[in-house]
Amino acid sequence: MKYTFSIEDDGKIILESRAGESNRHIALKILSYLLFRNETNGLPLRIEQGVGQRHKPDLVATDPETAQVVLWIDCGQIEVKRLGRIAAANPAARVVVVKATGGEAALYARAAARFLPAVKRAATVSYLGFDEDFVPAFLHHLRGRNDIALSHNKSSAEVTLNEERLTSTMHWFLSKI
Repeated sequence: MKYTFSIEDDGKIILESRAGESNRHIALKILSYLLFRNETNGLPLRIEQGVGQRHKPDLVATDPETAQVVLWIDCGQIEVKRLGRIAAANPAARVVVVKATGGEAALYARAAARFLPAVKRAATVSYLGFDEDFVPAFLHHLRGRNDIALSHNKSSAEVTLNEERLTSTMHWFLSKI
């Protein structure tokens, strides 16, 4: 299915779900775009574009002069081994794993800390999740064509999706792999 998001002050983004991709993954990608688009020091945040590595990020910002990854975002399911390879390959990057809930993010952060091998030079990794009912409410209001706006601070996010206001605490977990 194709989703069009008209973003206040930022034009339109079209996301088309790939075979087997869930609406939940689409929701996490657009939420991640809205949360991080202004945190790339003016570099464009691209969705579903490879960077010449084994893995392809859900969202990425790269330095145009060096092609080094500055921000790598993966949403939903990601194997801990894959995360380790991403962090090792991009030591100067900020890597963010976005989960639907704070509980999922906390469990994943603990698993990553326990099972990832120590890497000499690795990216700083953070894990983000939302309140339990936030993503299901987002999905309830998601349509093919969507008007969307997001405002946030370090601890909470407020999304207006098709005239429905949704709020969530942002549950952050940090680690250095």
